[in-house]
Amino acid sequence: MDRELLLDLARHQIWADAEHWKALHGDAALCRDEQICKRLSHVAAVCERLREVASGAMPAPLRELASMEEIETAMRTANESMVEAVSALDLDRVISLPRGPKGPFEAPAGVLLLQAIMHGQHHRGQNAARMRELGVKPPPTDFVVWFAAGKP
Repeated sequence: MDRELLLDLARHQIWADAEHWKALHGDAALCRDEQICKRLSHVAAVCERLREVASGAMPAPLRELASMEEIETAMRTANESMVEAVSALDLDRVISLPRGPKGPFEAPAGVLLLQAIMHGQHHRGQNAARMRELGVKPPPTDFVVWFAAGKP
């Protein structure tokens, strides 16, 4: 697993999520939308859980996040923890997982971290589509936009 590319993807995620939060804060209706709120809570929980598993820790039970403030804080914390994990972990360390599409399996820690990032990207795209449905233009958050802006 290429650590530098994974770090760039994790850093891009921090920026892209922050851009989405700016849009959310700019339109109160978005912050009240059940689909967006549910997705954001899910992304924060899954990112943190996969990072914990990749770190070799027993993941904490998922908890319901009650407010957008809690969700935003949880996402920021999970994203920052992701950068730390990518920087510090042995990305090739094999982790045993209890279930997968064909039962128990093993995956390198780097693959689990990449999954967390790709999972967030997928749901960020869903939220962007939902913003459009609600009449709000989502911010441009493509990786190449982040790159062209100097990796802010």
